[in-house]
Amino acid sequence: MGIALEALGAKYLAVAQATGISPAAFHRVASIASGGLDSLPHNGAIITVLSICGMTHKDSYREMFVTTVLIPVIATAVCIILGTIGIV
Repeated sequence: MGIALEALGAKYLAVAQATGISPAAFHRVASIASGGLDSLPHNGAIITVLSICGMTHKDSYREMFVTTVLIPVIATAVCIILGTIGIV
């Protein structure tokens, strides 16, 4: 997220302000969303946790998917909805 916002942050901020999205809400959505799609299958932290626990991707992929992809994507959708109606 740091690289993307550094390179395109000014443009994203202009688009957010032009469409009436608060910069704080935009940052929340970007923060939550950036964690939801980069974790599987080759994230270093996931591989480390699996090796420490003696598990394989095959044994624990479903659980890792739910906690590192599904929940952040759902949280992103909820944050977008709440930001759209002005709560966040």
